[in-house]
Amino acid sequence: MDWKITINNFQGGFAPAWYKETYPSYGNANQAGAMSNCDITNPGYLTQGSGLAALTAGTEAAAVTTTIKGILDMAVTADATYATGGNKLYKLSSTALTVTSPFDYSNGGHQINHDGSELGEDVALYQGKLYYSYNQAGAIGCIGTYDLATTFDDDWSQQVPTGKADLQSAPHQMCVGLNDRLYIANGRYIADYIGSTTTLGTTALDLPTGTTVQSIKWMNDRLWIGANNSSLTGSNKIKGSIYIWDGSAESWEAEIPVGGRIGALYVKNGVLFVFYQDVSNNYKLGYVNGSNITDVTNFSGGLPDYYQVTEYKDFILWTAGANVYAFGSGDKDLPIRLFQIATAKYTTTVGGLSCPFGTPMIASHNATTGYELDKFSGYTVSSYWKSLMFDVTMDNKLHVINKVIVNFEKLVAGNSFTLSLINNKGTTLYTNEISYTKYGEISTYYTQVVLNSENFRVEIDYTNGSVSANTKIKNVKIYGKSV
Repeated sequence: MDWKITINNFQGGFAPAWYKETYPSYGNANQAGAMSNCDITNPGYLTQGSGLAALTAGTEAAAVTTTIKGILDMAVTADATYATGGNKLYKLSSTALTVTSPFDYSNGGHQINHDGSELGEDVALYQGKLYYSYNQAGAIGCIGTYDLATTFDDDWSQQVPTGKADLQSAPHQMCVGLNDRLYIANGRYIADYIGSTTTLGTTALDLPTGTTVQSIKWMNDRLWIGANNSSLTGSNKIKGSIYIWDGSAESWEAEIPVGGRIGALYVKNGVLFVFYQDVSNNYKLGYVNGSNITDVTNFSGGLPDYYQVTEYKDFILWTAGANVYAFGSGDKDLPIRLFQIATAKYTTTVGGLSCPFGTPMIASHNATTGYELDKFSGYTVSSYWKSLMFDVTMDNKLHVINKVIVNFEKLVAGNSFTLSLINNKGTTLYTNEISYTKYGEISTYYTQVVLNSENFRVEIDYTNGSVSANTKIKNVKIYGKSV
């Protein structure tokens, strides 16, 4: 009996619960049992994931001197936005950090001058001014302002508005509501600032004792608040809730329980998504469906914070540990898929992820090497894709793989990938590097083999590829028969 296995376009993304097994087999033929830094945003092929390039111009790489967290996910003026982290407020373009006045302090951004212990949290644009939140020593927080010209007021929230006061020491994501108010996560409270009356209310909404707000988003004329009932981390079992508030009433309207620790909320096309870690330490992405959370995918590596989620090519992007995941379809007529597209430059500490100019940028830090803010650029050769295991046993007969065909876009200089067939014992049944150097401008690779096997998976590795000329693989076809 003859058989044929086809992996077509690789558009299945990760197979369900792929990360729980070394040799997973459950799923569809075009789904991955493992992958690292692969790009399947284009439905026609698999290719290498994104490489990274530092945001710099000339010698300005040294300008990043802190771990950047909040990066405003929009352009404020043409090719300009802002970010904060540590004791700095940065001005960014799509290619560089601005180090000219007034952002010229010590080869970096504006230094936030308060008590010397500033830890930047988030940035928001509200009524023509920039607001930046940060925490300080002594378990307090603060908000500064910048008039987008020359003037900074680093301790604004403690000195200027009506109702001036300290904030809590907590995550301080900020959100502008369509009711023309600025909302700030503030420990167990929501703070709000009404620019028309210059009034700051640090406890505009009071959530249950012990609650810590992690993330806030405005949608459908309401503020949606993701909060956890404890600040414990690690494997400690805690639960979160999403509170719905009209933005001005004394209490919230509804509470949606979430089965675990909330990391971040994100709104896409009028749908509120929530990233959370369940009681079994599984990381999940779900969305609000009425009064419930409907899960859409699992992922591994870690729970993103509010400043580590963005959107790219119609996919939701987020960081899990040092890895950047993508989820979505890219088009209404394509299947939804999950894949891992990039990795931060430094894996010790990963900061903000944002896409204000159409190309994602990600911050990271390594104690030995330093700080960096990078944008997606070119391709990485630290890339591989591994299929599910294919069981070809039947009728107690010996089974033979006798033909392998791979189709791809025409190879050009630098193109190279290694194709391997591996069984569940880790034994390599077949391997070959397919490259421009070896075969020239081919678009199909064909080989006849005689390989006895009970099972196998297909592995594609781009280690010997190019960072500037990506190799686009369309499909792999394996033929065999029972003997």
